[in-house]
Amino acid sequence: MMALLRSRRTMFVLAAVVIVGLVVSAGLGLFNAIGSDPTTPTAPPQGQGQQEQGGEVPASAAPPDTDVLGQAPAGLSYVSDPEADVYCEEGECARLVMVLSEDGELPEDSREAAETVFAHLTEHGWEDQDPQGAPEGRAFLTDGDHLLADTSSHDAADAPAMLMLVNAGGVTATP
Repeated sequence: MMALLRSRRTMFVLAAVVIVGLVVSAGLGLFNAIGSDPTTPTAPPQGQGQQEQGGEVPASAAPPDTDVLGQAPAGLSYVSDPEADVYCEEGECARLVMVLSEDGELPEDSREAAETVFAHLTEHGWEDQDPQGAPEGRAFLTDGDHLLADTSSHDAADAPAMLMLVNAGGVTATP
C-alpha cells in the first residue's frame, strides 16, 4: 500500500480528482448564486441624494422642503440644493440648509446666524426639542411635523451656519 501512495501516477490521479472536485463545487455554487434572488434588500450608500438612488423616495421618507421654515429672518436667506443637500438612509431623508446673508455671502458669525434663525422660528410657533441621545450643546426645534437641528461647526473659521431639516415622524416637544 505504501508503495502505491509513493507512486507518481497515484499522486497525479489524486491531485486531479481533488482539482476536478473543487472546480465542480465552485461551478455549482456560482450557478446557484446567480439563479437565486437576494434575500435581503441592499440599502443605498450613505450620502447619496434622493435623485442618485435610482428611484423615487416614498413621500413619507422624502425630506421636507425649505418652505416649511417660512420666510428667513431679516438679513438672512436659506439655501439648499435639491440634489446635493439631500441625504437618505434606511428610508429616512434629511435636508441640509445653509444660512446665508441676503446677498448670498457667509455671515460673519455662524453661531449668531443659527441663533437668529432659531429665535425667529420660536417666535413663529416652533418649540425647543431635546431628542433622546442627542449630543450636548446642540439646538433642536420642532413644529410637530418637522425637526430642525443646528449642525454647524461654529468653532471653525469661516464655517457656514448649517441646519438639518427632517420629518419629525411622531416626535413631540418636551418642556
